[in-house]
Order: sequence, then C-alpha cells, then structure tokens
Amino acid sequence: MRSVASIGETSPRHYPSLRRPVSSATLRSQARHLGGATPGRVQTIDLNLFQTLALATILFFVGRLIVHRSAVLKRYSIPVPVVGGVLFALLLAAVGLVVDVQLTMDESLKEPLLLAFFATLGLGADVRSLARGGWKLVLLLGLFVALMVMQCAIGLGMARLLDLHPLVGLLAGSISLVGGHGTAAAYASSFAETRNLQGALELGMAAATAGLILGSLLAGPVAERVMRRNGARSGAGATPLPDLPESGNAVMRPITAEQLLFVLLVSIACIAGAHFVHGLVKGTGVLLPDFLWALLIGMAVRNLAPLVGIRGINDDAVQAFGSVSLSLFLIMALMSMRLLDLATLAGPLFLVVLVNAAATAAFAYFVTARVMGGDYDAAVISGGQVAAGLATTAVGMSVMQTLTERHGPAPIAFLLVPIVGAFFADIANALVLQAYFALPGLGF
Repeated sequence: MRSVASIGETSPRHYPSLRRPVSSATLRSQARHLGGATPGRVQTIDLNLFQTLALATILFFVGRLIVHRSAVLKRYSIPVPVVGGVLFALLLAAVGLVVDVQLTMDESLKEPLLLAFFATLGLGADVRSLARGGWKLVLLLGLFVALMVMQCAIGLGMARLLDLHPLVGLLAGSISLVGGHGTAAAYASSFAETRNLQGALELGMAAATAGLILGSLLAGPVAERVMRRNGARSGAGATPLPDLPESGNAVMRPITAEQLLFVLLVSIACIAGAHFVHGLVKGTGVLLPDFLWALLIGMAVRNLAPLVGIRGINDDAVQAFGSVSLSLFLIMALMSMRLLDLATLAGPLFLVVLVNAAATAAFAYFVTARVMGGDYDAAVISGGQVAAGLATTAVGMSVMQTLTERHGPAPIAFLLVPIVGAFFADIANALVLQAYFALPGLGF
C-alpha cells in the first residue's frame, strides 16, 4: 500500500502537500460508521443491454421534464441529456455513500451511438460550405491551440503554487480537459512508467471526469451570455449555407419510415466504413479516432451521392436520427460516472481543474466570441469550445444543438467545431504537450 504522501509523487521528499486520494469505498465506510451501520457484503446490480437502454430513455424524459419546468436550465441552455445523466449519477453517488451497492451497466451501445451521431453530422454537411468557412476553420484552430497553451500554463503554475509535481499540473490541464479520458489514460500510464509518478492514472481519470461535468454545465451559460452581450439572437448574422436543415425556422415535413430506415442504412454503412478504414491505416501511424472517420465518410457520401443519382437522404431524418443517437450516448456516458471517485482529485487537484475551467470559460467569452466575429455563430462556437475544451466534442455538439433548437440554426458552428474539436485539436494538443515536455524541470 502506498504511503499517505506518495500519490502523485516521484519521491517522498518532493511535493508533500498532495495527499493520498480518498476512495469511494473509504467514503462509504466512513458514512456507515457515522450512521452506526455495520459493513456488509457489496451488492451488485447488473443491467443488461435492454435495461440500460430503457434506463437511458427514462432519464432523457426525466431530464426533459426538469428542463421544461426550470427557467434557469432553459435560460442557460443546459442540454436535456446532461440533466438526466448527471442527476442519476448524483443519485447513485448518494446511495453509494450509505449502501454497499454497485451498479454495472451494459455500455456496448455507447460507441455505435457516438459513431452514428458523427456519421449523421457528416451526412448533413455540404462540401460547398468549406469554401465559406475555410478561413474561420484556421482561426478556430488557432484559438484552440491558444486554449491548450493556457490550460497547460495554468496547470504548471497551480502545481508550483500548491507544491504538486509539474506532471500532475499537466494532467489537470489540456491532457485531461481537451484530451479527455482516453488521452489522460495514455499520458498517465506513460508518466507512471517513465517518471514513476504514483497514482497518475487515478488523477488523470478523475480530472477528465471533473472536466466532463464542468464543461457540460458551463458551455450553455457562456454562449447565452455572449448572445445577450452582442444582441445576437435567432440566427441573426449567421452565414447561410446550402442544403442544411433549418430546424426552428422552417416547417418540418413528416418523416416517413422509409426515409428514416434509409438514413439508418447509410449511417450503418458509414460506421462499418469507419471501422474498416481505421483498421486499414492503424499500422501506418495515422491515429484518427473511429468517429472522425465516420464523419468524413458521411461527408463523402452526402456530397458524392447526388453525382451517382442517389437523392434519398432526407435532412430531417438525418437530424432526427442524429439527435436520438447523441442524446442516448450522452446519457449513457454521464449516468455511468462514478462521482465518488472524484475524491481522488483531493483538494489541490480539484482546485487546479476549477481554475482551468473558469479560465476556459473566460477565454471563450472574451476572446473566441470576439475573434470569430461576435455574431450568433460565434456565440454558439464559444459554447462549443467550452464543452470541447473541458469535456468532449460530443458534449459540445449537444450544447450547440440545444442552443440552435432555442435560437435558430448556426451552420458555420456545426461545420467548424466538430472538425476542429474532434480532429485537429487532438493533433495540436499532442504538439503543445511535446513543447511543454521539453521545458526544464519536467524530466523529459
């Protein structure tokens, strides 16, 4: 067993202020002791695929009911899946404090749902829009790079201030926030092996989880405040793009079963193609996630299909199927969070994440919204950047979808954020981190 001061350290003489994290089991034990309960055997509840899907669907409607009745949640455009998923995670954490129960869910649908959403995102994009959004794509990428540099600088600065290991500061920076759980796990394992950083994986996972929650809750309010500041409402000032569904501004025609099934067929083909291409290029050093290949293949299908006489892709069906896929994915991702494990952050580490979250929100509000033009699209982009910069691109798309359902379409935002957040951001983050690793004192 590690010593009290060993977590996050490379030797017991350095960075003594970081303490061993408190596990969820310890918290439960303390709660039972205070309540006079006798520890018992851990009860495990296993939900199969259909039960998990049913629970996610129920939580969607619970979240929808809460948002519908809450003026605050409506005003700040908090997505329905976020409300339902986080509410269940909080309930599960509260139960876990007093009862020895562990809930396991079948999450095998999570990846297909995410891939389906990005496939529909590609199916709704017209390549002609790239000509109009090209320079903004480069501009937004530059803003994301600046955000990563800032997050790492804050992480290192806070680590020095709180007497933590510098690598722990980077874990609470862009590694876990922009990179997410996968990137955090990869770098944390490397830190543990090459620098003997104790507890790196636990810290990285907890930081990424905290970022997921904070990004989900902060993105909508930031975008709404930008709109109020600039007076940008109902798509005013947004650049119109061809062949995009104008939900909220146009009469939605009924979707037939045939149209929906055709979109399902094309989406499945995009997912299969994404898996095939990912496996094909895996050994070449091209490390692109499956969902990005699904998006790119979807774009190719959308723009090449008319050239070969295929015109059966209905925009409304694409939008509906994508919305369902994203909502279910987010609820499944959020409702399975182990919030008690956030105790592994300890006070100092959680403070670093909080400061980075506040700085990210301020950067999007004061810098990104202005640099991207200060219009309605810029407001939606700023919200997407907060979510993608703290949580995931999928959360960013959910926030943007909630905003556009309320205020009108933002086609430029829906073009730029997924491409930058899902593709270029990962590459840029790796380059930024390599630059930081080269700094004296980090041991690389």
